[in-house]
Amino acid sequence: MSKEQEMFALIEEYESSSLSGKKFCKIKGLVPSTFYYWKKKKYGQNSSTGFVTITPTRSSVPMEVELIFPNGVHLRMNGSDPELIAKLVQLRHV
Repeated sequence: MSKEQEMFALIEEYESSSLSGKKFCKIKGLVPSTFYYWKKKKYGQNSSTGFVTITPTRSSVPMEVELIFPNGVHLRMNGSDPELIAKLVQLRHV
């Protein structure tokens, strides 16, 4: 059995269990970051940034946007300025 087949089998076992990811990893002796890497890989979520491209539309309805950065910072704001939002997202790479 290849490493990929082994990990995908573990992911399926996890999904049929009622355990949290953390508890499942502890019981199986898995490093959580490795487990979640394989879980992302199984479902094709291999984007390294976790961001997706969106095309903003102009609307007269106020829109609230929430940005959650990898370091845990949450930013909630009016989303009427897509250029400002883009600049804030790019701050992550500075």
